[in-house]
Amino acid sequence: MKIRIRGNSIRYRLDKKDVDILKNDGKVEEATIIGAGTLHFCIKAKQGANAPFIKLEGSAIHLSFPKEQITEWADTDQVGFSAEIPNADGSSLHILVEKDFKCLTERSEDDSNAFDNPLQSC
Repeated sequence: MKIRIRGNSIRYRLDKKDVDILKNDGKVEEATIIGAGTLHFCIKAKQGANAPFIKLEGSAIHLSFPKEQITEWADTDQVGFSAEIPNADGSSLHILVEKDFKCLTERSEDDSNAFDNPLQSC
């Protein structure tokens, strides 16, 4: 899982393995060790939920979406989906969850589990 945070926006990019885990297990996680602590991200497919929900607990961010929405996204060519989640201060947090495509230029990171890029044939 790749995560980009910019202002009041969090973008999650999931490769094939991440999407399969989320669909089959109902949860996918990523952790980054920083010094003596760990920053933890989790996306859950929540049965019975009717809206996205996000919670910050210590150094962990837990994001939930309705299971039906996750399943439809995982089983189709749909690239991603987004949500605007209200914050306590009246602002909102923009969430974007996308399938991670292979890069069109060479990079040092391994993207062998990424989805085929639709622009690759151009």
